[in-house]
Amino acid sequence: MRKKGYYFTFFAIIIIQFLAEFGLLFVNFDIVASYNSTHKQYNTTKTLNPFGLLYKNLLNTTIIGLFLGLILLISTLSILFLILKFKKDIFNYDLENAALTDSLTGLYNRRYFDSFYENIFAQSFRYEIPLSLIMCDIDHFKKINDTYGHDKGDIILKEVSGVLKNNIRKSDIAVRFGGEEFIVCLPSTHIDSAVDVARKIKQMISKIQTKDIKKVTVSMGVVFYKKEFGSESKDMLKYLDNLLYEAKNRGRNRIISEDDEGSVVEVEENPWIDG
Repeated sequence: MRKKGYYFTFFAIIIIQFLAEFGLLFVNFDIVASYNSTHKQYNTTKTLNPFGLLYKNLLNTTIIGLFLGLILLISTLSILFLILKFKKDIFNYDLENAALTDSLTGLYNRRYFDSFYENIFAQSFRYEIPLSLIMCDIDHFKKINDTYGHDKGDIILKEVSGVLKNNIRKSDIAVRFGGEEFIVCLPSTHIDSAVDVARKIKQMISKIQTKDIKKVTVSMGVVFYKKEFGSESKDMLKYLDNLLYEAKNRGRNRIISEDDEGSVVEVEENPWIDG
């Protein structure tokens, strides 16, 4: 709605400018016509014109104004024409971005993730391309909102989103999955590398500080594509969700993943990353 307001204001300014310049042209033409009529009258009667010099200066100024008004009018019409002709290219990009990103955090939203993930998952299924997912949930987020207010909660969401965006590759995507839940999709990434990314994100989030909240923690689940998921992308997401809830059930502020044998394990703290 805010973007629509901006567009309406922009077009309103263009239209007002056009009308003002169009009106000025008529005023200038009227001044020129008045001058010519007066000049003709004095020439006919051969009477001394005491205002001749004034009219002459006014005419010169009017001609200059008329010339500039024409240039501005042509420029305005040209800009309006270009905007109308390329309005899809100018405005649709922002509208498409608004439809695919979360307005608060700037991360991709669930709608974009669904499309991106289905495509990446299909490639992993068909061509055995590695794929890892990280899901994280801000611990005790409801308590933060209830205690300090939703404005403070929004600040935490933005801070966590900033950590996610700044600690992934260009080929990865970070998504606000819903509420205080986030997903990081890591194409062509094995589980060991994904766990390292999760450790780094967890450690960076723990350094977030605000005036009232001294430490923010997250619970995380990390999953790697395996043949057991087959072609069912939803099964991988469901398993990831189970890993996240296992982290929360074990006391939060931890990462749950799998070992080489497929057993659910808690990721050990890495002193080089988490310390």
